[in-house]
Amino acid sequence: MNYSSGVFFMSKISFLFSFLLPLILSGCVAGNLADNTALPITKVNVAEQKSDGTHIYWYLSRQNAPERLGERVYSIKQGDYQSDYQWQSGKLKTLLQQGDRLIDGQQVPFELQLRFDSQGAAVYQRYKEDGHILPLTINEIAELKQHSEYLVHRVEQLKSTNQYFEQGYWRQHQLISCQTQQPMTVSDPTVLFSFSPTDYWAAIGKQKKGKLRINKLLPDVVSEACLQAPKLIDTKQ
Repeated sequence: MNYSSGVFFMSKISFLFSFLLPLILSGCVAGNLADNTALPITKVNVAEQKSDGTHIYWYLSRQNAPERLGERVYSIKQGDYQSDYQWQSGKLKTLLQQGDRLIDGQQVPFELQLRFDSQGAAVYQRYKEDGHILPLTINEIAELKQHSEYLVHRVEQLKSTNQYFEQGYWRQHQLISCQTQQPMTVSDPTVLFSFSPTDYWAAIGKQKKGKLRINKLLPDVVSEACLQAPKLIDTKQ
């Protein structure tokens, strides 16, 4: 092989390498993205009792980034309602709320829907109060987005202090955990004496190896069955 043919051969290799390198890198990036979506979800279920009532949170995250948050509120000042938040790539995508809001001393039914684009701008809004559709102001939408960020931070705080939401019921004189559907014991059984043997009950505490330590009962949380996270958002859309 003479010099000119060698140069031609090397130039061909350089061309092929420069052509294939972006494909190889894009394949690596795609593989990393696929790996990220396959990473496990972290689930947290915590609660707090504030001056205005009880707030319960079901939080899903992946690699410390929020993905979904369900909230149930039992409040003598705000009303009883539930919320469902969904994030995409760390940004709030959808918010739905429904329930009863306390307005002028009356419980008024309401529904709220908000959707955001990838830049964080609201692309859809619908607020219905007592059968009437009302507009939301820019400030109200901004406050709702800011509140979603606060809730993520608040859930992490409650988790760090073991303020987990615990619930259960009595069956054949046994205390059954809603979390495990298995019998459990309570570190201080007298705490639950205020509930009848057929009652559902809810509390803030921590369960470990079938033993529950109750920090605070939540008598305003009334239900006939174990509570689940609100599923108001249709994720198939």
